[in-house]
Amino acid sequence: MIHLFKILIFSILVLSNNTGFGQVNIDNEIIADLIRSEFKSSPNDTIFNRKGQIKQIHISKRPDILLVNETETYLFDTDVDSLDMFRKNGLSKLDSECYLDFIEKNKSKIHVDTISYFQGTIKYLERDELKKIFKEGGWDNYHRTFGFKPFVKVSRPGLNGDKTRAFIYFSSSTDELGGAGFYLVLEKVQGSWTVIESMLAWIS
Repeated sequence: MIHLFKILIFSILVLSNNTGFGQVNIDNEIIADLIRSEFKSSPNDTIFNRKGQIKQIHISKRPDILLVNETETYLFDTDVDSLDMFRKNGLSKLDSECYLDFIEKNKSKIHVDTISYFQGTIKYLERDELKKIFKEGGWDNYHRTFGFKPFVKVSRPGLNGDKTRAFIYFSSSTDELGGAGFYLVLEKVQGSWTVIESMLAWIS
C-alpha cells in the first residue's frame, strides 16, 4: 500500500513538472491561439503566363520563430498608465476585470507551454540564453546565431469574470530597427481566442 502511494505521488510530481502550465491552462490556450494567428504559413502562389500556362509556383513558406519560454512581467507603470489611457488609445473593449487581472497575474512569471498544432517551427528560448547572446555581441551575434528569425515575447493574459475576453502583451523583433510590441484585446469566438483590438506599445 505504501509502495502504491509513493508511485502515485511520484506520478503527480512528474505530470505537474511536464505540463508547463498546469493550473493555468487557459493562459496557455490564449497564448497558443495568439501565436498561431499571428504567424501563419503563406499559401502556394501560382503565376500564369498570358497563354494561361503555369509559369512559376512560389512554394508556401512556413513560419520559423523563437519564443521566449517565460512570460514578460515589466510591462507598464500603473502609477502613470491607466485603464482610461488604454481605452483612449484603441482598446475601447478593454474592461476593468481584464485590466486588473492582467496587473495581478503579471506580478509573477510562468513558463510558456508547447504551442501545439503550429504550422511552422518554434524554438523555445530561455530568457538567460537570449540575454547572453546580446551581451556577447548584440544584434550581430543574434543574427549569426539565429539569422533573421523573429523572437517573440508574451505576457500572461488578464481575463474577465466569465473568461470570454482577455488582455495581453505581445512583441516580435528581428533587428534593432525591426520590432514592435502591442497590447491586445482578445475574445473567445467559436472556441478560439481572436484579436479584436490592438494598441501599439512601441516600434523600432
